[in-house]
Amino acid sequence: MKIAICDDNEDLLKNMHFILQNIFKQYTSYFEIFSFSSGNLLLKSHKESNFDVIFLDIDMPEINGFDVAKNIRMGYSGCRIIFITSHSELVYDSFDFQPFDFIRKDQPETLDKSFANVVRKLMRHMKQNEIMILEDEFSKKYPIPIRNIIYLESNKHYINYYVLNENKSFKDRCTIKECENRFEIYDFIRIHKSYIINPVYIDFIDNRKDEIILKHINLKLPMSRNYKKIVNEKYTLYLRNTI
Repeated sequence: MKIAICDDNEDLLKNMHFILQNIFKQYTSYFEIFSFSSGNLLLKSHKESNFDVIFLDIDMPEINGFDVAKNIRMGYSGCRIIFITSHSELVYDSFDFQPFDFIRKDQPETLDKSFANVVRKLMRHMKQNEIMILEDEFSKKYPIPIRNIIYLESNKHYINYYVLNENKSFKDRCTIKECENRFEIYDFIRIHKSYIINPVYIDFIDNRKDEIILKHINLKLPMSRNYKKIVNEKYTLYLRNTI
């Protein structure tokens, strides 16, 4: 993972580099962080080799953060941009550039915590965008983003995968327990002896009826009483970590 930080304040730039170095190594050893004191230097480097994540100051001389983001979006749009600013009123002006998040740098006492929260959300987001190869009923393989898997259902010795906007059925020969372990790192939740769901698609949990209502599809899934407590705990934790 290639990460860039861009800020014209050299002291703050060094401090942010140190903070991010310590945070990212808690999640992965496969990352590099590059620091830039101007938007033009960042753009030059980005054109040579795209960055995956950019922490970008908005208020800079020569070329401001919005113009840098505009240039980036004209090329490689998959880059996650996190704006850094002392001006909260600029946040709304940034939506055209599809920022992943924002960090207030005028509150140095909470800077470490702000970076930690954003990186935690970023890593969860990137995990959900990982690709899994699934087979349809004719054994043809398809690349499917983890984020698009709505839920899994156990059917005898197979697992059926229900995927967003897909009319095909996908299956895999494995146990529900094996899938529970495999998908735990993506925050999937076991809700029943036969079901595992992606919390991204939970609309709400009906504890009175012991069922879960899913977003985007007209479907309710049963929630086993044996799993009820842990489902609520895991979903609450998931929501807390994504805010």
